[in-house]
Amino acid sequence: MTGLKKKIIDKLLDRGKVYEVGGCIRDSFLNREVAAKDRDYLIAGIPFDDLVVLLRKFGRVDLVGRSFGVIKFTAHNNGSGPYPTVDIALPRKEYSTGAAHRDFKVDFDHTVPIESDLLRRDFTINAIARDLATGKFIDPLGGQADLGNRLLRMIDPSNFEDDPLRILRGIQFAARFELTIEPDTLAAMRENVNLMSTVTAERINEELGKLLTRS
Repeated sequence: MTGLKKKIIDKLLDRGKVYEVGGCIRDSFLNREVAAKDRDYLIAGIPFDDLVVLLRKFGRVDLVGRSFGVIKFTAHNNGSGPYPTVDIALPRKEYSTGAAHRDFKVDFDHTVPIESDLLRRDFTINAIARDLATGKFIDPLGGQADLGNRLLRMIDPSNFEDDPLRILRGIQFAARFELTIEPDTLAAMRENVNLMSTVTAERINEELGKLLTRS
């Protein structure tokens, strides 16, 4: 099962661009099964309010992530059984604004290029998108090559300063996907590991749970 029905994707493509992004793309390259609920979408070219109106014609829209440009969408099942809730987002740029690493300034804009959104992510293997109109991959940072070489590479050293939880997440990815951590990435993790004390216990527990149960 895909995350979005084809007729919904077609309607979105009438107005803008639709991409699958992030972990679902990474996992498909690693020949791992991707659950429908784990498919994340990015929509460019459609203003947020217009996107909400369009999606409401096809299902339930939850705006709990509105301030971050994220919509949780559940399509009507029309008697065909339960349909998964998926995340649909506009292109974003994020900026850390607090020492606790829970405060971020998020700018979302339907005109931001997909490449700019990918640059804000944590590791190159998570910065790949697939254009659903053409099937082509957008990979500005060489994530496919790193996956082929089983390498975990940061996008920027500031990633770990902006959100130190990415250090633990990187370790989880390395263990889970049998990746080698690239030397500069490992050095940046070690340099910023003291910042882990600013991350909430809830976020650490969630990442540790993934490390212990999925590796």
